[in-house]
Formats: sequence, C-alpha cells, structure tokens
Amino acid sequence: MMEFHDTVFTNVSGDAMAYIFDPPQGWANVKDCGNFPCTAPANTILSFKGTTFNGVSTPSYAASNFQVIPNNPGFSQYVPGCVKQDKMNAWTCQDDRLGMLIFESEDDDTMDRSMQPVYSKK
Repeated sequence: MMEFHDTVFTNVSGDAMAYIFDPPQGWANVKDCGNFPCTAPANTILSFKGTTFNGVSTPSYAASNFQVIPNNPGFSQYVPGCVKQDKMNAWTCQDDRLGMLIFESEDDDTMDRSMQPVYSKK
C-alpha cells in the first residue's frame, strides 16, 4: 500500500494519474510462485489523503481523499464506491476503509514456497 499525503496535482489528466499493468503470465513459474502467478501489480492500493487539484485539467474522480486500485478481475468491480478507469487499467475509489492484509513467512524456506491465494469471507 502506498500512501500519499497533501499531494498537489496541477493540470493532470485523469488518465495520467497511474497505470497499473497486468502481471505477465511468464511470472507464473514454479521456482518463484508455484503454480500461482506472481501478481504484484494486482496487489496494490494507492491511497491519497488531503489531495489538491489545480489548473484547467482536473480528473472526474478529483477529491481530497481517494484511492486507486488495480483492475483485478473478480474483485475490483465489487468494491463499493469505485469507478473503472480503462486507460489506467485501474479503479478509483471513495472508500477510506481499503487496506491490505499481508502474511509474511518466517520459515527458513520462505523463498522456496509461499501461500496464496488467501481468501477471506465476512
């Protein structure tokens, strides 16, 4: 999760805020990620607080507080308050409850095996 505080954007096009690329299929290899693709770009949140937009070009999602999440099929479209931004390959959200839960293995073989995906239900 990347947090940005009191950021000022001047004449920033809505499509130019970010681009979150899809993880390449080649990243799915047994040595690094088992049979599950390494999905780093799909596991990000850009959180903006106290943001100011200036100038003639202001994005439609311009707000003091907002988030950008990747276009993660099966997830992003179900997050309330998010709008798809096709050219960013991402969604912009008005939900300050978004966060990340990170598991870190302290086992000796942490670089040889991993645990994912992890699903959580209410």
